[in-house]
Amino acid sequence: MIKTTYLKIEKDKFFAPVRFPEQTKLLTTVPAVNPGACASLYKEVGRKHYWDIYRMAWTSKDWDIYLKDSRIDITFLCNDNRAVGYLELKKHDTNIEIVNFGLKPDCIGKGLGKIALEKALSHGFSFGANEIWLHTCTLDHPAALKVYYARGFEFTKETVDNFIPLDPSPASAMLLT
Repeated sequence: MIKTTYLKIEKDKFFAPVRFPEQTKLLTTVPAVNPGACASLYKEVGRKHYWDIYRMAWTSKDWDIYLKDSRIDITFLCNDNRAVGYLELKKHDTNIEIVNFGLKPDCIGKGLGKIALEKALSHGFSFGANEIWLHTCTLDHPAALKVYYARGFEFTKETVDNFIPLDPSPASAMLLT
């Protein structure tokens, strides 16, 4: 069984990254433009949490189509010009969804998670969103929920499933529309 918790944070509850002002300068955001590099970082960051299951059938063309979708913003979180994290946002009217967010395995446990979350929220709110929401599940890092609550996210709902739904291939999804 997989328990998924949905959370949100409103713009008025997000105060610019004041918690770690010096440390947030350690991370920069770099837009993902290369489908291969994007797929590779997605797989590396999400492997332990089974992200790759969602998009296991995606081709390079699927990644290219997805990166060109105007609602999607994929950013690499970098430290000293080295990608250390993956951030995938999806725009919904006046809200932003954090679709995927995480650090490379060798960067976990070094205090970068909270800093990366500050960067992710700053980046998301820079689009003019009123709210950012996400979902985290029992497959994610055990500290994820605690970190989100500590940052001010609020609970919205919880679901329990006994399967993992796959993301449709962007190329095949286009054929259905």
